[in-house]
This record gives sequence, C-alpha cells and structure tokens, in this order.
Amino acid sequence: MMIAEKNSSNSNKIVKQTYTVFGVIIFFWIIAWLFKIQIDKVVSETELGSFTYWTTAKLLIWILPSFWLIRLSGRNLKQVLNFSNYKQWLSWGVGIGFGVAFLGIAQNYLNGKSIFPTRFDYGLVNVLLISPVFEEFLVRGGLMGNLQETHSFLKSNLISSLMFVVLHIPGWFFMGSLISNMTRLDGAVSIFLIGLLCGYAVNRSNSVLGGVIVHFLNNLA
Repeated sequence: MMIAEKNSSNSNKIVKQTYTVFGVIIFFWIIAWLFKIQIDKVVSETELGSFTYWTTAKLLIWILPSFWLIRLSGRNLKQVLNFSNYKQWLSWGVGIGFGVAFLGIAQNYLNGKSIFPTRFDYGLVNVLLISPVFEEFLVRGGLMGNLQETHSFLKSNLISSLMFVVLHIPGWFFMGSLISNMTRLDGAVSIFLIGLLCGYAVNRSNSVLGGVIVHFLNNLA
C-alpha cells in the first residue's frame, strides 16, 4: 500500500514538473523571439543566419529540456525512439501521414497551388526535417510521454496537442499573424488536429518516430 502511494506521489510530481518545464520553455521561447528581433535591427537577416539561429534556439530551448523530461519519467532515448518496432511506426506513420498529406495535396490542387515544394532552401529543410523531428521529440516524446504518468492517453494527447498549439503562439504574435492563425481553420485548429493524429501514431506505434513521419508528410503537402 505504501509502495503504491509512493509511486502515485512520484507520478504526480513528474506531471507537475512537466507542466512547469513547459511554462519555462514558452518563457525562453519568447525571449528567443525578442532577442532575434533585436539582432535583426543590427545585422541584416540572411536565410542561413536565420536558419542557424532558430535551429540553435530549438536545440537549447526545446531539445535539451526534452532529454531531461524523458529521464525524469525513467525513460531513455532508446525507448522513446524504439527503432526495433520499425514495422509499427512505419505503418502507422505512413498510413496516417498519407491520409493527411492527400487532403493537403487536394487543397493545393483545387486552389491552383503547387502540389509539392518547388525550391530547395533552408526554409524547406526546417519545415521537412527540423520541425518534425524537434517538435515531435518535445511534444510527443517529452511532454505527452510524461503526462501519461497520471493521465489517460486520450487526456495526455489532448493536453499535449494544446501545448503544440501554444508552442506556435509566440511566433505568430511576433510575426503579426496571431489573430488570423487563431481564427483560421488552417491555423490553430489544423495544428491541434495534426497534433492529435501525431499523438495517436506515437501511441499505436509505441515510438515518437510514428509522429515524426505523420508530421513530415503533413508538412510536405
């Protein structure tokens, strides 16, 4: 009985610390945006410079805390990635991802836009590689994984998907597109739904790579 109470107390502590860490991440993410704005006033912005800045910021503000969150819950990188379960994360990731991508491709086609990216640049590398890997590692690997210590998968997926939206809010605010992104279907609503699908893929495949694939295919379209 005492062991069960101790385990429950430890799980509650992990979840509380996870919420706190997310708040700290958002705080420093806002600082990163403010710092970037000041840099751009002094130094002319370049595509490579911007890519390097934001990749470094994400490594420091998103990825390092993610490793700590994973260790906090007694997990390790091998368990989170679960490479050996490749059949599951490939099938769930590709299956869900293609369904999402098809909708995006159809929408682009109907709107007369290019179906796939037409040029390769640092922005594309960020959208197709950095964002899917870094965001899934933080949101689904670090946050959702820890929330499941006390919450059901459904509740953890809903909360982490909301966190996924919140993660985008500072960028929208500083780029002057907060209101439009919060009210458009292809803004916050779309990101929330994609978050749910990524979380579902991660849960079914028992690997964050399932979510990475869904995220990648969504961004590709």
